[in-house]
Amino acid sequence: MSNLNTYGRLFFRTANQAIYGVAFASFSVGLAAAEEKLEPIELNEIRGMRYCEFLLIFDDRVDIYNTSASAGCPEEIWKAIDVEELAEAHGASKAQLNGPHFWAMDDQTVGLGDTKNFSGIDARYAATLPLSAVGSGQGADPYKPYTAAKLQTMVFKAGSPVYELVDSEGNTYILNAYGAEVKDGDPANLAEQLKPAEGWSFKVSTPAEDLTIEGSTDTPVQMVGDDMHQYYTLTGTEAE
Repeated sequence: MSNLNTYGRLFFRTANQAIYGVAFASFSVGLAAAEEKLEPIELNEIRGMRYCEFLLIFDDRVDIYNTSASAGCPEEIWKAIDVEELAEAHGASKAQLNGPHFWAMDDQTVGLGDTKNFSGIDARYAATLPLSAVGSGQGADPYKPYTAAKLQTMVFKAGSPVYELVDSEGNTYILNAYGAEVKDGDPANLAEQLKPAEGWSFKVSTPAEDLTIEGSTDTPVQMVGDDMHQYYTLTGTEAE
């Protein structure tokens, strides 16, 4: 059973089951991000845990709120949300729903801020993104890497599969989270579902040691999305 722990305090009650799907990108406008006080939250044993995200789109930024450290994302409420009403309620130009998604890592520590209520679902501030993060309207443009400044440490445990996108230069990006469209809920099936851009490929590997990917506002990471709007983080190593 998935456990969420923030220094001994339980934050999450499983609702169904997990991306950090949106990529937490750096951006220079970000006054909202600068004003937010982020708390490092530990989320343990979260592989396969379900979560949702809310995107509030303003003229100069996108603010992201995530349910991973809240009380879950009930499907009946999620499906009934009116994004126009949501945007108006929070003073945004537009709003988008991202998810449900399922975490692909085993543990993570992530910076989260204040809680807002979105039509009956609580979610915590996670990041401020540039407008380019919403791309054509469903997330960043596929197979176009970008820089992300985020307080997040992801741990993929030894002996468990990791799901990788590899570019034409051999750079390897690890799947952070996957969507409900993944066949049978098994990311390995992305091998037959994705249509990678020229020079890109998808593969599954099993690390012999724990794999840790660490990022902060001072040490940005590189990220990329696939054509199913799932997100991957560069490992800093080259594929064999």
